[in-house]
Amino acid sequence: MIRVGILGAGFMATTHAHAFARQPEAQVVGVWSRDPARAAMLASEVGARSHALPEALIGDPAVDAVSVAVPTHLHAAFTVAALEAGKHVLVEKPMALTLADCDRMVEAQARCRPARVLMVGHVLRFWPEYRAVYDYVNSGALGRPFSATASRLLGQDASGGWFSDPALSGGAVLDLHIHDLDACNWFFGAPQSVYARGRRSPGGAWQHTLTVLDYGDAHAMAEGSAIRPAGYPFTMGLTVTGENGTIEFAFRAGGKQVDSRDTAVSAIVAYHPDRPPSPIPSPGGDGYENEIREFLACIREGRAPENGAPAQARLAVATALAARRSLDTGRVVSFGTAAAG
Repeated sequence: MIRVGILGAGFMATTHAHAFARQPEAQVVGVWSRDPARAAMLASEVGARSHALPEALIGDPAVDAVSVAVPTHLHAAFTVAALEAGKHVLVEKPMALTLADCDRMVEAQARCRPARVLMVGHVLRFWPEYRAVYDYVNSGALGRPFSATASRLLGQDASGGWFSDPALSGGAVLDLHIHDLDACNWFFGAPQSVYARGRRSPGGAWQHTLTVLDYGDAHAMAEGSAIRPAGYPFTMGLTVTGENGTIEFAFRAGGKQVDSRDTAVSAIVAYHPDRPPSPIPSPGGDGYENEIREFLACIREGRAPENGAPAQARLAVATALAARRSLDTGRVVSFGTAAAG
């Protein structure tokens, strides 16, 4: 049995806690949050106990692994502390706000004796429909893929909180747009250059972004927007085109959240010359649970994650930072410079 502590009690921490609780090989044993009442409530939901201090949970010998689902500016400090305490760590995306902090986390893992798993929650790599598109492209059915477009769109959130403060969240580029930047990297590797245009919120943060990624023999464009009118349904999509056809995934939630699947419109369709469009079945399942199962398997088998690996997550942060630099300067950003910090 792998005993898990949850750092945080917000939406993602709650999602992680319940996903862990549904796994027969895992037990949630502790929860900490800056809000003690929320920590106590989540702990009661999953049969755990709440902790008054994060250090108490991290240092608890009854905890084998930690889920770090706190505001992004705390990711590095909490992850390093957990690794130094001998815990396996699943940290929510983005990995961190800076490449220096990403490197601190990787260095802390490298010092672990015995080795500990460090995985970053880039859940699209485990989302059933995105996985179906990736597997279809990877099978060679489209021939050589050379283009992709991705999008992630939602309405304005007037509730405030740490998400609305770029110093804590990185803004929409690092918190929202990074999903699709990572998805494009998943298909094509590291970009050679990044160019982004966008629109700022009244507070000055970039909340709408169109990013063009040049991969040399392939290219991609991603749109991330958090300035649609309030009530706009969560919408996401991915289209990949190759020499022999196109595959498209489109999702429009029945509500504001990505998991509002009860009334969602969702489809994956492949298009090839001289044949009718072909619906592609989704493998089904829940992306968050798929992610949790991979994390637990890595611990059990003593291996690094195939997806959600620190190097992939660092590349996603570097790509998002390059997009933000391009937004700030209006210029194309060479990725060799951006990836170095």
